[in-house]
Amino acid sequence: MLVPPDVGLHMNEVTIVKRRRSWQWLVHDRSGMLIMSGRERSRPAARYQGYRALFMLLSVGRRSVPKNHAASARQREAGRLKTSSRQHRDLTAVSRHSSGAPD
Repeated sequence: MLVPPDVGLHMNEVTIVKRRRSWQWLVHDRSGMLIMSGRERSRPAARYQGYRALFMLLSVGRRSVPKNHAASARQREAGRLKTSSRQHRDLTAVSRHSSGAPD
């Protein structure tokens, strides 16, 4: 299978390292950034959990997140909070009028 050079392949790597009485598994991306890690008592268990984590990452897929995503998410959340408080005031006003309570 030939892949065009402009298509970004996301390669991940599972590494298993002996740490005292346990084995540590690490999942890194191509640039070496740590994505997931964990520790197990035996090497086969660490290998299994490492490849299981890799499979879960591949099955979920990978999306690129824009740099301003966090700021826009905060703005959307602030808009929801304003809307919900406005709806609460409107519902309170409606319930007062319907119950005959003075304003």
